[in-house]
Amino acid sequence: MKLIRMMMAWAVPCLVYAAAPVVSNVNVAQDEQRLVTISYTLSDAPAIVTMDVLTNGVSIGYPLYANAVGDVNVKVPVGNRTITWQPRVTWPDQKIRDNSLSVKLTVWALDNPPDYMAVDLTSYSNRIWYASADDVPGTPTNNLYKCDWMLFRRIHAEGVRWRMGINGDTTGKYTPHTVVLTNDYYMAIFEGTFGQRSLIVDGTRSEEKTFYPDNKTTYATYEGLRGAAASGYNWPTDGHAVAADSVIGKFRTLTGLATADLPTEAEWEYACRAGSPMCYHWGSDYSLATFAQYDWRRDMTSIPATNRVYGGDGNYSAQTVGLLKPNAWGLYDMHGNCFELCLDWYSEGAAYCVPGAEVVAPVGPTSNANGYRTCHSGSWMHDYDKARAGNRLGHPAGGSSAPFHSVGYRLSCSADLRNLR
Repeated sequence: MKLIRMMMAWAVPCLVYAAAPVVSNVNVAQDEQRLVTISYTLSDAPAIVTMDVLTNGVSIGYPLYANAVGDVNVKVPVGNRTITWQPRVTWPDQKIRDNSLSVKLTVWALDNPPDYMAVDLTSYSNRIWYASADDVPGTPTNNLYKCDWMLFRRIHAEGVRWRMGINGDTTGKYTPHTVVLTNDYYMAIFEGTFGQRSLIVDGTRSEEKTFYPDNKTTYATYEGLRGAAASGYNWPTDGHAVAADSVIGKFRTLTGLATADLPTEAEWEYACRAGSPMCYHWGSDYSLATFAQYDWRRDMTSIPATNRVYGGDGNYSAQTVGLLKPNAWGLYDMHGNCFELCLDWYSEGAAYCVPGAEVVAPVGPTSNANGYRTCHSGSWMHDYDKARAGNRLGHPAGGSSAPFHSVGYRLSCSADLRNLR
């Protein structure tokens, strides 16, 4: 192989481990077929390693080296590792000369991972990490992430104090209060779809395309997602335990993400707001023109009752995910499309919060007399007030939203990956 002299750079963004991961012995070589091989040594702790390729100190952009394979964008074990990249496939017109490129390797401790995680639903434990949305192949709105994969965004929440609820509420349903979350977490950028659920549950894509397109949000039941409380799957009493044959149980088996679950309602609302203290993540404007950019809400007074069910007029039912604008953190359909189930039992009054008190990592009460769990976000069937970030309602844990298709889900998981298999 012809050795190409390249300036090498690498970085560790955060050293949290007692023994932090370290990259050393980085070498780059190119053979006569222009195959570039990057070798390095990872020591002290496993990590996620990402790569950037630069010319004159400026990145060439992920699409030009997206075909790099090997020990990159994945969980990498300690030892001598290798990445290969074929630039003649993705960068065919460019000749790489001595000292013309630099390669930057970034090593991420497993408790401080990159912002984006893509999970393959067609293969066991295939997970890929990306440092930014710009690095996600095909862009985050690619149909691939609505059907065959699930794309997650890291929510930086640890230690942040923020206000949960709705200003001016006197009913006890949405009382404003201060919340502090204690950990970062990943949140799926889309609501769960029919295609994703079909792969998780059955290992194949749904054959029904007319009424259940793969990329449309799917209705769900709390017990179908997690298992029944009476069977030992009672959050928060039983923690994150879920039934092995539930949707989330099968998702954990397929992906190796043992912490995958529904978000708590505090996690959901924090992610929805994306830093906004207002009613909606874009502010407080609820004009039809503004809502049309972010939310599938319709004027229900003009819709015939027969068209309000799923399978009626497509304009008046749950829609394909990710067609409208996301919030500031890249999450789509957070104000509408369908209500999203959260972990918590539904509660009101003092059971929901004590006004003026600061709540750390709230998990909700231990039961609800009616068997209701909490939903957030509003749906295509409801007006703008139901779509407020702080709006919440109770839904029967065993109850389905079919045929109205107004209740769905969005998965989350811990951003601490140290126990990831």
